[in-house]
Amino acid sequence: DFATALREWTPLAEQGNANAQFNLGLMYYNGQGVTQDYKNAVKWYRLSAEQGHAGAQYNLGGLYGRGMGVIQDNIYAHMWFNISASNGDKDAVTNRDIVAKRMTPTDISIAEKLARECIEKKYKGC
Repeated sequence: DFATALREWTPLAEQGNANAQFNLGLMYYNGQGVTQDYKNAVKWYRLSAEQGHAGAQYNLGGLYGRGMGVIQDNIYAHMWFNISASNGDKDAVTNRDIVAKRMTPTDISIAEKLARECIEKKYKGC
């Protein structure tokens, strides 16, 4: 029941609940109970990712990798997959390595540096 989920998760997400934010991201990504909107999916995933939600971090990596809701950017895809992997998402390692095959060594180095800085900033403003 996506209408009920939207009604219940939206206030929780607006209050900063990372799981509710992640779930809204999924709804917007998939167009479940809402019009499919990748920019809104990015918004909710980013808010959740900033709180350390590995799934949201993983999904941001995918959106950057495919240019959905954001400009396609392998560096940021690699960065978010790397961060998600550091938080225990094993699939993120696989996807990070796939993205790395499309990158130069310099790009990979930049992505790794951004990931370290993002973790140091506790995921804020990444």
